[in-house]
Amino acid sequence: MRLAFVSLVLCSCLVYSTIGDQLPLCGDNCSCIFVDNKESAKVTCTKNVQILVTNPTTWINPDTNSSYQYLEITMTNQNFIELNFTFPANDLTYLNLAGNDIYRIKDSVFMNLQKMKVLILSGNDLELLSPHAFKGLYLPEGYEPLRALRELRLDHNRLHTLNQDIFEHTTDLEILDLSYNPFKVLDPHTVNAIDSLPMLKELYLSYTEITTLPDLILNAPKFLSLLDLSGNPINTVPKTLVNSHNLTTLYFNNTAFVNITVDNGFPDIPTVKVLHLCNLQNLERIEKGSLAGLTGLEELYVKDNIKLTYLDPFALPKTNEKSGGAVWPLLKKLNLANNKLAYLDSDFIARWDSLTELDILDNPWTCECENQWLVEDLTPLYLKIDNGKASHVKCGAPVEMVGFTFVELYDRQYKMRCLDLYGAQPEKDAALLVGVLAGVLIAIPVILFGIYAYQRRWFGIFNMCDNSPAAYSRRFYSTTSSDEYI
Repeated sequence: MRLAFVSLVLCSCLVYSTIGDQLPLCGDNCSCIFVDNKESAKVTCTKNVQILVTNPTTWINPDTNSSYQYLEITMTNQNFIELNFTFPANDLTYLNLAGNDIYRIKDSVFMNLQKMKVLILSGNDLELLSPHAFKGLYLPEGYEPLRALRELRLDHNRLHTLNQDIFEHTTDLEILDLSYNPFKVLDPHTVNAIDSLPMLKELYLSYTEITTLPDLILNAPKFLSLLDLSGNPINTVPKTLVNSHNLTTLYFNNTAFVNITVDNGFPDIPTVKVLHLCNLQNLERIEKGSLAGLTGLEELYVKDNIKLTYLDPFALPKTNEKSGGAVWPLLKKLNLANNKLAYLDSDFIARWDSLTELDILDNPWTCECENQWLVEDLTPLYLKIDNGKASHVKCGAPVEMVGFTFVELYDRQYKMRCLDLYGAQPEKDAALLVGVLAGVLIAIPVILFGIYAYQRRWFGIFNMCDNSPAAYSRRFYSTTSSDEYI
């Protein structure tokens, strides 16, 4: 049996070695993971293989004149500077050229990679892209397309603008990442380039230094479902979002909002189901009606906002001005973790029992009667949704309640006290009250002693203050000492 096992291992190693020897990129130059019954490989190259990559025999077997079976290739730290060679025909579906100091891409570099679905050019020095950088082979049904390309990552480069024809060969693109490029303004050429992608589903514009979106930019991409505007100095929700057709997920993390109100909040976008408002360093308040345009909202993430102290109970519902009625979106997931919220109104969402995920941890909740519902009504629901998180929600005030968990209070059926009419908190006045009492107790004997000493004339200072006739006589006629009679 041992012999059989050794034979099996030797055979496996032989097959691995044989296939590895058949793929020029595998071996000492790059690491390879073989898939599809070891007929193709996922290759990762971190050493400098520029000479090897530009050699046609790396891609095509000279003996059979067929392409080597590379499924995915990742090449980093190559210091290409300029991609000035054309990749030979190959069936690879994934090409990652991130972090290679690429400054320029020659026309038609990728034209022979007709099965490539994903192209990653992140973290390079690209500043300008030729309109034919992504040019493909001529096909009767399309204008020299890269017909399989669906995902293009251009993030972390130095792009300020895009040629309006840059995507004319990649019209079936579904995911476009332009994050971390210093656009500052999306000029008409860039807008036209994005509008030329009718099948676009995900657009990433985070940390591009833009303050808003141009009008009508979302008109053409009728299938756009995800838009990421995080990390930009945006303090007003772009009104052009109403022109979107199928937008379901919005990211506004780390933007410049201070207060989200009806005026700078969300217009009517009934298709949006997921909203992220996280890590907004200056956000303090979310006011009434500011989220009312999102009538189809199902997931709301408002977390890690270190200054957020107020959520209006009517921030979400859409109010009918004629009837006075209101309609809330039916939330399924709510995350309010790590803010500065002390109070939460039970009317903030319509059906707490419809939630499948909930997180209200790391807020300084005030355990007083205004939050009694959090203990009585929400805690039992929270325990069903997520027992672990529910067990760690704690009181942040008043001082005598700090550290108590909501679960403890629920188990004890604890009734939290209410503030008085003026919001006084007597527990904070304890030191002052003790000081006043001590002062009174010390002052009473001192005063009594002073009165007694005055009556007994123990201290001359009292006589100096006495202006009565008797006191005057005593001061004028001093008592004769016994020696004077001798």
